[in-house]
Amino acid sequence: MRQSDILSYFNLEKHPFDKEISTQELIELPSNIKAHGELQLLIETKGIGILTGPSGCGKSSLIRKTAHTLNPGLYRPFYVFHSSLSTADFYQSFAAAMNLSPQGRRSSIFRRIKEQIINLNDQQRIHPVIFIDEAHSLNTDSLKEIRMLTNFEYDSKNACTILLCGHSELIHKLKLNILSSLANSITHSIKLDSMSGEETFTYIEGRINSCGGHPGLYTKNAMKLIHDISGGILRTSANAAWRSLIKAYEHKSAQVEKEYVNMIVNQ
Repeated sequence: MRQSDILSYFNLEKHPFDKEISTQELIELPSNIKAHGELQLLIETKGIGILTGPSGCGKSSLIRKTAHTLNPGLYRPFYVFHSSLSTADFYQSFAAAMNLSPQGRRSSIFRRIKEQIINLNDQQRIHPVIFIDEAHSLNTDSLKEIRMLTNFEYDSKNACTILLCGHSELIHKLKLNILSSLANSITHSIKLDSMSGEETFTYIEGRINSCGGHPGLYTKNAMKLIHDISGGILRTSANAAWRSLIKAYEHKSAQVEKEYVNMIVNQ
């Protein structure tokens, strides 16, 4: 069995639930539209914000979409993905994301990052927008450094916007006394929830439609079960929808019915 055989059987032009989806093809759901609007407000007003939600709910996709829609004449996005607990590694990742040398002492990297931010603001008139993904994995020392990185001109200038993106654990960390300075500097707290039942339907049908599939490929009962077993988590819904499509192909069915979703549940 090949992927091309499955796609051809259902008249699909490409994998409908592949993670390698272009920014333009990302499905706009009510919850995502609301969070996107709040992110835009954070960027316009500048400062530090947090975006939290369960794993797989679409936080990284939301960041990607937001970065894509920024006016390049006014903003420059930087994406920092950090999973190490080392503060030195964090600085190296931060510097590399800003196209700076990650080599040298922590104090040297710190200075280069701040100089780059000031240069973008004052010389190029470009506001840096820094997305730090998986921020819940940062240790308290790294989180404290973020507050220091945003202190410009006696803390009177918002020279960059920083969004900390992570699981709800991030909120709990920010309640620690040692991080009170950072917590008090957060101007926007955005929460991305799991999809509602209707949003799961919209997501599945929208992905099928964008790949040339016919309406009704998934029955309502099948989509309801996908929503129930995934809890409305975007990534889990996508995986369940694809696996049940494979089951429908194996049984030469023209539709993905509830029984095929049940098959993947019981595997």
